[in-house]
Amino acid sequence: MRLIAHRGFAATAPENTIAAVQSAAEYADAVEFDVRRCGSGELVVIHDETIDRVTGGTGAVADTSLEALQTYTVLDSEQRVPTLEAVLEALPPTVEVNLELKASEIAADVLKAIADVENRVVTTSFLLSELRTIRELDPGQPSGLLVNRHLETPVTTAIELDCDVIGANYWRCLSTWLVSRAKAVDLEIHAWSLERRLTAKLLEWRGVDCVSADRPLRVT
Repeated sequence: MRLIAHRGFAATAPENTIAAVQSAAEYADAVEFDVRRCGSGELVVIHDETIDRVTGGTGAVADTSLEALQTYTVLDSEQRVPTLEAVLEALPPTVEVNLELKASEIAADVLKAIADVENRVVTTSFLLSELRTIRELDPGQPSGLLVNRHLETPVTTAIELDCDVIGANYWRCLSTWLVSRAKAVDLEIHAWSLERRLTAKLLEWRGVDCVSADRPLRVT
């Protein structure tokens, strides 16, 4: 089983920053981070819709220019909110990238940004519209459906979207038939977000391929 560094191991480094993903790449098989568009049009790596939680500022990312964003530091570190391009350049080519599309109408620009990247990139999202756009524009791009609690037919939906991966909360992977149904149609299974190695071992026993964690875990 493989380990995904959630937001670059968010419990041990300032999440979604260059320092976090570079450090995480030394321990994890894949690095996960979140992408949305800022007010001046660039794609930036940040989880929330607003900058309030992770910076000293306030306001929506979509209303804040890149220049303004980068006047703030992230979670009491010296790190700034990075662009997607900067994060991709900072990662070694051997580590897999799990890139979550957090906002609508960014899929086309994400595909342009990753076009020449050596890393294997899996584009994931809860947003069905973004996954459809990914598949329409680049049929060969690995993609993954992230399952929220309201989605009643996750495997069927993933098949309809021609996804390669399905990701879900670890408890759903343990307590429902999701894993067996996904494995039956050759979907790769990712489970988030773990804190204990024992949970990882249970998920491996169930057939999960990758686990996402906020800190390094020994999963094999």
